[in-house]
Amino acid sequence: MTTEKFHKLPLSILHYPGDIYDIDFSSTNAVGFGYDSKSRDFKVVRVVEFGSQYGETNLPARVEIYDLRKERWREIESTVCGRVTRAPTPQMHHKGTYYWWAYKEGKTNILHTFDMSKEVFGEIPIPNDVVNERMEYISMGTLNGSIVIFHYSKTGNEKTFSVWEMEKDVVSWSKLMTIGPVFGVEKPLLFVNSDELLMEANEGRFSSILNDVAKEHISKDLSYYKLPLTDRFSRAESFGHGMRSKLL
Repeated sequence: MTTEKFHKLPLSILHYPGDIYDIDFSSTNAVGFGYDSKSRDFKVVRVVEFGSQYGETNLPARVEIYDLRKERWREIESTVCGRVTRAPTPQMHHKGTYYWWAYKEGKTNILHTFDMSKEVFGEIPIPNDVVNERMEYISMGTLNGSIVIFHYSKTGNEKTFSVWEMEKDVVSWSKLMTIGPVFGVEKPLLFVNSDELLMEANEGRFSSILNDVAKEHISKDLSYYKLPLTDRFSRAESFGHGMRSKLL
C-alpha cells in the first residue's frame, strides 16, 4: 500500500534549551516510514540525538512520530534499543514493522525494530556469522513473507552471497542458500518473486538470476538489464516492483 503522493513534513518539535543543557546541535539517528493497520494511517518515526561541540552530552535519544492523517508531529516515550549507523544503512518496512541494521554497545549488530501500531522499539539478534560484519557487506529483503539477510564478499570481481532467512513469528535464523560464485555483481537488491533475485552489477547494470531458491547452492548465467547510472537504487526498486506487478 502506498500514498502515491509527496508530502512535505513540518519542522521537528524536539528541542533542548541550549543555555540549560549546553546543546549545540541535534541530528537524526534513524527515520522510518510505514503503515499502521490499526489506525489505518501512514506514520513517520524519527529518532533524534543531541550533542555538544565539547563532547558527549549523555542525553537520551528522543522519538517523534508524524501521523499523515493528522498532519502533525508528536513525541512518544519509547526506549531506543540500538543505534543506527549514520552512513546509508540496510533498512526496510515489512508488515507493520520498520527494520534498521543497527548496533548496540560493544558494536554488536542487531536488527533494530519499530512497531508502527504499538509504537515501541525492539531488537532482533542476527546470525552469528554476521553479528560483527560491517554493514557495507549486508543488505535486507523479503522472500515468501519472511525477512532475509544477504551477506556478500568484500572485494573482488568474483563474489559469493549467503542468504539467511528469519523464521516467521520466531526469532531464529537459518541459512537458506549460497549464490555463486558469480562475476561482475556488486550486491543483491531484492527478490522479485520466489524464483528471481535482482542484483546490482557493475557499470550501472542490474542482473537477474533465475533458479529454484529451495536449492542450497546457485550458480547460473545471469540476465542483465541496463539502467542509467544516476539514482540507480531507486530505479532498481521501481524496476523490481514493476516486475512484481507483471507477475501478480
